[in-house]
Order: sequence, then C-alpha cells, then structure tokens
Amino acid sequence: MDGFVVKADFLPRLLQQLQENYQVVGPVRGEDDVCRLQPLDEWSEHQEFSLPRISVKKYLFPPNELLYTTKNGTFEPPPPPEQMAVVGVPSCDLYAVDFLDRVFADDPLYQRRRSNLLLVGITCHPSEDCFCPPRDTPPPFDLFLDEERVFSGTPRGDELLQQLGDRLIGEVEIDHDWTCEAQGPPLPENLERRWAANETKSFWEEIGGRCLGCGACSAVCPTCHCFDMQDRIDAAGNAVRHRIWDNCFFPNFALVAGGHDFHPTRGARFRFRCEHKLLGFGVFRGESSCVGCGRCRAACPVQIDILEALDHLREGAIP
Repeated sequence: MDGFVVKADFLPRLLQQLQENYQVVGPVRGEDDVCRLQPLDEWSEHQEFSLPRISVKKYLFPPNELLYTTKNGTFEPPPPPEQMAVVGVPSCDLYAVDFLDRVFADDPLYQRRRSNLLLVGITCHPSEDCFCPPRDTPPPFDLFLDEERVFSGTPRGDELLQQLGDRLIGEVEIDHDWTCEAQGPPLPENLERRWAANETKSFWEEIGGRCLGCGACSAVCPTCHCFDMQDRIDAAGNAVRHRIWDNCFFPNFALVAGGHDFHPTRGARFRFRCEHKLLGFGVFRGESSCVGCGRCRAACPVQIDILEALDHLREGAIP
C-alpha cells in the first residue's frame, strides 16, 4: 500500500479520470433528504460524509438479478456488467464488501461484477447511529481518501495514481486509524455460550411484539445476503430465472414443505437475525457480519435496536 499527499484539485481530477473508463456513482442527497448512490457528473454533487441508504452491495448483489434465459432450447447467460466506480465509500461499507467477497467466493456472477467494480473509500464522519467495531487491518479498496492524503490498495489504484501523478505532492506513511470514531461496544465474551444460555422467550417475544415485520433492517444491511429464485416460463417453454433479495422477517422465509415454520413468530425471526449477524452460520460460524453502520437502527420504524440484543446477552448469566 502506498500513500501520497494530494493537491487541492485532486478530487475533481480523479473524477474526470474515472469517467473515461467507468460509470461513476457516489452518495448524493436528494430533495427528500435521503442519501443514495447516484451517477456523478461533477465532484460538487458528492456528499462526502453521507452514508447512503443502500450500500454498494446493490451493485455487487443486485435486488433483482437476471441469472439466465432459455429461448428455443438455447441457454443465454446475462449480459456482462459494465465497468463501475463507486466513490466516497465509508470504511464500514468496505468491510461489508470484504464479507460479501467471502460469502460469494464461488459465485461467478458476483465475481464478475466484483472484478468490474472499482472502490474509492473515504474517511467518514460517523452519525449518531454508528457503532463500528475496532479494526486492526484495512478494508479492501482501490483508492482511499483521507483528508489531504490518498492511499492505494490495488494495482488498479496504483495505475490511477500514476495517471494523476501531477496531482501528488509526496509520499507519506500509512498511519491511518481504521477504527471509526464512533466505536461501538465490544462483543460480549463467551458469546456462543451466552447465546445458548439466554434463549428466554420473554425478551425476544417482547421485541417481536413491537416489530412490524417490515424487514427494513435487513433490506438496508450491507451484509445481509439472503435470496430467493424466481422462474417465469411462457407458453412456448422459454424460461427466465432471476435471483431476488429475500428477508428473514418475511412470514414465508422459514416456511418449508408440510407447513412447518422454523421461525413462526416475529420474536423468533428477530432472534434468528441477531444470531446470523453476531454469530454467523455455516463456515462463518463464530464471525460477526455486523459492521456497525447503524442503518438498521435508523431504518426501523419502531426503534428496535440490535444493541438491545447485545445488552441482553452481556447482562445474562452463563453457565
């Protein structure tokens, strides 16, 4: 990783350079005061310290993704994704990309999108909803902007800095603190044991009684990755398959053949989501996928907070 001090006009020059080969998007606050990732034409449109409602995940794992079509017995793959650059990505969303990279390590469509995506991170100013965990290592990025400095994290980033060499002043040491200023509380010790010992239904069902089941928390989460498949077949037998986002708060999510539901109540669904976020599952068991961005806290219409679950586990007795 290399770092440089940059001149005052580095950012608009970077945008111009990126526009030669990429569709460039970044956080833009709309008239409704909601920040979204939108195409950028001028650097002045970039909301430097705004967290978009939906993260960069939507470009890597789209809400509705065409997987394939069949026509007259011929299989047709989806068209290749375009080259895209996302600028102004906060550290929490970069760490979320790192998690998704491992989840979809064997998914060719994800990997194709990932290889065509250039990430420009930026030092964020945390909101009141942030509770990021401590970080010892940098997240994945091609370039990272830190006030008057820029860091390169990949060969693509190195190439960009070579093209913008006249906008660089001199090399600097890489001494960036990757832990957010709004550092959240650490995960409780012996979390697995605490989880097993505190299955009391009263706590989870109390939260379930408040929950609307809207799924907003999962929808805005930068690491949630549950999906369903939808097939459509016309009268001629031609088929189209899409992969669409699913949500563990929806009533049919855990419903299986025979009518059995593994999570029949909203309290059970909230507990499942917390377990998924904080403890992981499968090969990721024991690894939290919560990056502390606080989107779920901000999006919940009834102010349910995942930190309530952490407090419950932290205070609960363990054998």
